[in-house]
Amino acid sequence: MINNKGKMNKNLVLVMMLLLSVGCKAEKIEMSEVPERGFYSTRPATYWEESLVTGNGIMGAMIEGNPYKESVVFNHALLYLPIHKPLKPVSQGKYLEKVRKMMLEGKYTEASRFIVDLANSEGYSGKHATDPFIPAFRMNIQSDSTTVRNYARTVDFSTGEVAVKWKNDNGTFCRKVFISRPDNVVVIRLYSKGNGKINTTLNLSQVTTHDAGRVKKFSLNDKLGIEKVESTSIEKGLCFRAWYERPWEGSFKGYEGVVKVVRSDGQVQADLDKLTISGATDVLLLARVEPSSDMNNSKINDMLDEISTLPSDYQKLLQPHEKIHKELFQRVSLDLNATAADRTKSSEELLEAGGGNPALIEKLFDAARYNVLCATGINPPNLQGIWGATMTAPWSGDYTTNGNLPVVISHYLQANTPELMLPLFNKLESYMADFKVNARELFNCRGIYVPSRFSTHGLNNHFDATWPMTFWTVGAAWYSLFYYDYYLYTQDKDFLQNRALPFMEQSALFYEDFLIEGEDGKYVFNPSYSPENHPVNSKSQACINATMEVMGVNGLLRTIIEASQVLGVNQDKISKWKSMLAKMPSYELNENGEIREWMWKDLLDNHKHRHASQLFGLYDLHDPLIMENDKFRSGCKKAIDRRMEIRREDNGGIMAFGMIQLAFAASALGETETAYDMLKWLGNSYWNNNMVSTHDPKKTFNVDICGGYPSLVMKMLVYSEPGVVSLLPCKPQDWTEGMIRGVALRGGILMKELSWTPQGVKAIFFSKTDQSVKVSLRGKQVKEIKLKAGQPMKYSF
Repeated sequence: MINNKGKMNKNLVLVMMLLLSVGCKAEKIEMSEVPERGFYSTRPATYWEESLVTGNGIMGAMIEGNPYKESVVFNHALLYLPIHKPLKPVSQGKYLEKVRKMMLEGKYTEASRFIVDLANSEGYSGKHATDPFIPAFRMNIQSDSTTVRNYARTVDFSTGEVAVKWKNDNGTFCRKVFISRPDNVVVIRLYSKGNGKINTTLNLSQVTTHDAGRVKKFSLNDKLGIEKVESTSIEKGLCFRAWYERPWEGSFKGYEGVVKVVRSDGQVQADLDKLTISGATDVLLLARVEPSSDMNNSKINDMLDEISTLPSDYQKLLQPHEKIHKELFQRVSLDLNATAADRTKSSEELLEAGGGNPALIEKLFDAARYNVLCATGINPPNLQGIWGATMTAPWSGDYTTNGNLPVVISHYLQANTPELMLPLFNKLESYMADFKVNARELFNCRGIYVPSRFSTHGLNNHFDATWPMTFWTVGAAWYSLFYYDYYLYTQDKDFLQNRALPFMEQSALFYEDFLIEGEDGKYVFNPSYSPENHPVNSKSQACINATMEVMGVNGLLRTIIEASQVLGVNQDKISKWKSMLAKMPSYELNENGEIREWMWKDLLDNHKHRHASQLFGLYDLHDPLIMENDKFRSGCKKAIDRRMEIRREDNGGIMAFGMIQLAFAASALGETETAYDMLKWLGNSYWNNNMVSTHDPKKTFNVDICGGYPSLVMKMLVYSEPGVVSLLPCKPQDWTEGMIRGVALRGGILMKELSWTPQGVKAIFFSKTDQSVKVSLRGKQVKEIKLKAGQPMKYSF
């Protein structure tokens, strides 16, 4: 309790104060109750961002964990509030030559302003934001308070169960929550042991909204796009309905939800908008939320009827769910030889131990994957995954495609969970018609254009003069690389032919029309955009030849040629794509030898920024134009070092996913110390005690790095391309012994196990096909191994 300066640990003081605020005594919990792969926290949430989370990819739930005044917030993946009716993209394409001329004359600010004025003349009337992700409602569980002992709240990553446990003078009490994958229902069990009885009141209420860090109550005078809400009780149940104020054609009109007591050994009484449970020791609640396209025809009774067909036994509901959830979660595991003592620490203690602590790294590796797994289903995770307890989510809680979304999905393939990529592809393909409209209206181009932000539709409506996002063109090219990477990992030729290649072809078609040749015969990207940054010598983010865009199109053209050759198609187009590759501008270095972020005349690099977009070619599949060129490798390393200088000045700085991108690039270059520094920083600063990540240090609920963190760990331990595997390319010296299991490799290989000690390295590979693979250890000792289809092959290095 006392540190070496004789002062009480500040975190412990905070914990004790919080426990006392709910009548808790800070006593040691029983370790037998802590999940083997999960965590425990020693205090309830102090604000909603610290709530424990669970989900099934359709619904999510956030549980604060207060024994006597509990809050459970229900979420649904499709609850985006229709505020901004989709608009036809601004007719930028009609004036593209004028815009290009302004850009070539260096009138970047004027070009951005011109597009905004044009949009306003066409009915935009200011910034047109994406529709925001909102919570459904809050279930309040309130009881008379008394003394609490042995308090703990836990999450079991293997089952998806959230639990809140405590003791008082009458006995032991527990609440458990999970969301069933097969039954699509929220399961909540309240039970007690000993002489304790459950005497509590339940009601449903509209979620509060954040206002400058404070919480204020929602009211009909502050509708925020909700026209009205109804919260009522029925026999042994509660119902909630919300009508959207401004639905547009094709949007949902509102949503509905039910909570039903399906078993209780006590009394259950309905009264107006609440349920009172008394004298019980075991209560089971089932709940569901659904969006509605027709609020005049309620589905409340349908939901209640479906719930009535389900078992009223907790374990019978849990078992089929656990089978699905656990199988996905356990496909990959990490062991860094952490001490038993550290592994039994609470989340608060582990975070205090620091980002380099092996037990914390193991825990965050698991927690991050758990969070993203729970949020993936109907859709890929949005900025908040599938959760939120505010009506005004930061950045609308949307899909920000220019960095956030690629980071949150970045580990799916490595973690041998390729099916989790499919919701991303489903979402993109559902908006193909909108993407084609974007290409036509913004650039007079065929093909598709993926905007930098979207939620309820795929039209590019979100931009302003400061953020000229209609100038960012690399979205479709970037996501084409994920389509092709899915094939590289799975070797699924049907997917390559029927889904990946058609998307890639539409993306390439756009660039056939968009790219123009400059005086030197090389293509000019005009207009262009390097996400959210501007050159030192220009106040405008609008630019020409953003390096990111050049790298993205290089990657697209390389991979579409490869994909076509694999399938034996597009023979008439391959020569065109090769010709386009030859016309791509070469990457450039600035006066300091750093890779330039803008490859245009005198546009000067600005390293005081959270993104590192000029390193795009090192995020995932490595760009050979960088990796095979010592000058460019050195230039990328120097750019990383400069960005790190800024981060160090800010002690990590804002925006965690930008640090992930830096760390991906450092790992690609074998910069072990730099990558490890950033991994430790991420552990030090960007997680709350609920083991959910934040956008800024300890601020703003955001799941981006829940995808990026495990991806970075895996990249540091193994990198693969078809026929090539690099073991431990960026393993820190601190990790003297360890093991990782279940990492997928490109080429249809599963690395069932990789272990290392000071004495050597062992790996077990499982290949789908007979193949030869060149394996290197820390970039050296290249060894060619032969793998036989369907047979585990063990090798020592």
